Amino acid sequence: MMNRDWHDFKSVYGNIAGAREAFEGACETLFRKVHPNKHVSQVALKQGDGGIDIFIGELGVEPITVIQCKFFLETFDDSQKAQIRESFSTAIEATKYELKEWILCLPRVIDIDESSWWFKWKNKKNAENSKPTNFIKLINGNELINLMKTHGIYNQIFQIEDSMKLDELHKLLIPKKTTALSSTKLNTILFNNYTKKNEPFYIKRDQDTSFNHSFEVSNIWIFGKSGVGKTALINRNFIINDITYVYCDLSPIDVNSSSDILEEILCSIEVKFEINRCTKENNSIKSIVNLLNTSVQTKVAIVIDEFSILSIELLKLIAKDFIKLVTHYNNISSNKELKFIVSTLEKPRSLSDSNHRIISI
Repeated sequence: MMNRDWHDFKSVYGNIAGAREAFEGACETLFRKVHPNKHVSQVALKQGDGGIDIFIGELGVEPITVIQCKFFLETFDDSQKAQIRESFSTAIEATKYELKEWILCLPRVIDIDESSWWFKWKNKKNAENSKPTNFIKLINGNELINLMKTHGIYNQIFQIEDSMKLDELHKLLIPKKTTALSSTKLNTILFNNYTKKNEPFYIKRDQDTSFNHSFEVSNIWIFGKSGVGKTALINRNFIINDITYVYCDLSPIDVNSSSDILEEILCSIEVKFEINRCTKENNSIKSIVNLLNTSVQTKVAIVIDEFSILSIELLKLIAKDFIKLVTHYNNISSNKELKFIVSTLEKPRSLSDSNHRIISI
């Protein structure tokens, strides 16, 4: 029996953004199994959704259970606590439905200090709203996995079947006598998204040295054909050198203006540091700088991946905004520094005289 935890879950779905969305879907699938005779549904994200991720019951007809899914995997600090307080306040104050109970689902097990905060906050809110002790509930990561196993959906949620098929393929491809290699999972050797466990199988290239030297002095533009390892190179060198970076994947969006990219950067920062932008700030560059300045204590990089060059004029506008962003951040952030890493299929010949290093993969 193969066992996976929530860190594996994040790897399965690529990154925090993918895992956060999949986590909500996994919780919906679970609660449908737990409550087969009840209506269980997610709610499409829009303003005024009443603080609901998932609800159980007939909304508007009977009191409903509201399930809040927070994919807080690494940290549970003031920012995460603020999000929990805000979500509960929105739900308890909602006028579109009557609240039967409020359940928070987390992929982690909270420690003793976090537990102390949780129970004090929970009891305070129950008392303020004249609710019983079990009105507010927490289901942690271990409990979620146990429930998924009990209801027979653990393998489905964590994609165990797919991994078992890969392992079977691995056994066919690797001779039995090479026992040291055959004990290693095939997806650790053949990887797309680099993690530290892939390091023994990472082939270091001249471009790795060039990347690290260039990053010390400049922004970097990496280009090369699809599948040659541009993303792995970036992730690997930032991870092993313990450099904070924000990964922004542009493959799902159409870039028609510089503001499209700035908005994606903002969203990626919010996901990376589990923090929300100031709604009063309308300037995207200032919003990005404020979020980074709050969240980062050292050098930081913004990685723009899957960036397709459209028109030279648009490219110049985007490059101009990147320069504005770097300049503004470096001016107001003492002992900190921001750089951009841009990855494309095409060589940026039109910007060859700009302030960046070009690396071919």
